[in-house]
Amino acid sequence: MKSFKYIIPAAILTGMFLSSCVKDLDVTPLTTTTVTSATAWDSDTSADCIVAKIYSTFAIPGQSGPGNDGVDIVGADQGEASFTRSYWNLEELTTDEAKVAWSDEALNGLQYCNWGPANRFIMLNYDRLYITIAYCNEFLNQTTDNKLSVSDSRLKEIHTLRAEVRTLRALSYYILLNFYGNVPFTDENSGIGAYLPEQKDRSFLFSWVENELKSVIDSNELPTKSAANYGTVNKYVAEMILANLYMNAEVYNQGSHYDEAASVLEDIIDNGGYSLEGNYAYNFQADNNLSPEIIFPIVYDGIYAQSYGGTLYLTAGAYDADMNPGADLGIAGSWDDIRAPQDLSQIFESGDSRAMFFKTDREQVIADNNNFKQGWSVVKYTNLKRDGSKASSADFPDTDFPFYRLADAYLLYVEASLHGSGDKAKAVGLYNQIQERAFGDKSHNIGSLSEITLDQLLEERSRELYWEGHRRTDLIRFGKYLTKSWAFKGGNANGISNIDSKYLLFPLPSTDVSANSNLKQNEGF
Repeated sequence: MKSFKYIIPAAILTGMFLSSCVKDLDVTPLTTTTVTSATAWDSDTSADCIVAKIYSTFAIPGQSGPGNDGVDIVGADQGEASFTRSYWNLEELTTDEAKVAWSDEALNGLQYCNWGPANRFIMLNYDRLYITIAYCNEFLNQTTDNKLSVSDSRLKEIHTLRAEVRTLRALSYYILLNFYGNVPFTDENSGIGAYLPEQKDRSFLFSWVENELKSVIDSNELPTKSAANYGTVNKYVAEMILANLYMNAEVYNQGSHYDEAASVLEDIIDNGGYSLEGNYAYNFQADNNLSPEIIFPIVYDGIYAQSYGGTLYLTAGAYDADMNPGADLGIAGSWDDIRAPQDLSQIFESGDSRAMFFKTDREQVIADNNNFKQGWSVVKYTNLKRDGSKASSADFPDTDFPFYRLADAYLLYVEASLHGSGDKAKAVGLYNQIQERAFGDKSHNIGSLSEITLDQLLEERSRELYWEGHRRTDLIRFGKYLTKSWAFKGGNANGISNIDSKYLLFPLPSTDVSANSNLKQNEGF
């Protein structure tokens, strides 16, 4: 049972959005039970409920379970409209780590690196992030000190909630900056009602995200790291977002920020209280909330937080009936969908415990991309607990999605050190900890950073972090996305070496560009 639940009373949420519609109107409630913007915030729990809703936008499609009722994005396939699935598709299907046997224009556009502004996954991810930002903006607008009449102790609690919301909003803008480049920007001070947001460039967004995260961190108002606060952001989550912003700064034409990245990564590593999970596989199982390594999870629960687009996609989506998924993997469903191409499976050495593949009746090389039996099945994510027992449901997993974990921080620190920042001896020790867990001995340890190159580190990041939503960003940061060849890149079974530089960005959705005359589409689209 997870400690964090996405339970949001519908009346509270309705009141939250009434403020956008009737804030400046003199409206008299027809009954004493009607919720208005004036009464929605009176409850001692209303702010907590709305923050729970904001967290839930990263995990589930709406308020009424995995179906089509009470959803945030109307008209979409609700599995596809969930953040984890759309985000994962953009980071993984566009690279050498995953291929999907299902075939349609949008999926093939991603996995063949041939997408356009009408691609539904590009649109769904964009829409999901802006829904989250809208919720954050409204919460921050309504919870200023001058608008609340609460006790000092409650006000302090709301300050903590505001710090959490600011961090989640900064994460959303970081992803938009990273994926789409120049995007529309709004905050809690933006106008209420219909208007056309202005487009901001990467330079503005980089500075805004950096300053927002530093301000929140310096405020000391984020929750403390504890088991009770599992699933919520804390100082070290904010620092992980900031570290990623700094590590990718050169991609955004903001110069080198490796020194700053190394500094915040050191704080996470030395002071965060995280440690590597002794068994790599435990990070991806039904009780991975017990892992001391996960810095920020997107929380799922087989009973309380169900979604066809969360870790069910990474379990059932990767399983076939011949894998006996119910008994051996804890999930009743088998969708015959995503699997590993040879580009991923071939980079593992014998004895590497991270190579979590089902190979029986599988061909390693994918020649026919619509044949699920070509390509090894990935069993990295399961719905069994570490003791082998079953989770709360066989239909939806309890397994959380590890958005940030400590091994990633270790490898980012090694990378910053290879660029001349950080403590090289410390970096060697961190790298070796990962190798010792992977192989169970010191056989792959290094004595000096000079023994590995950036290219080797990029491959090591794939071995450690595959299917965790990092690969496309990594390939771009290491300068390999356009020129590295992999299976079905460009639509060719053998892959192609070069693609157009426009694919370093996703286009703004055509629907948004058509609706907002302030927006200029990314070059080439």
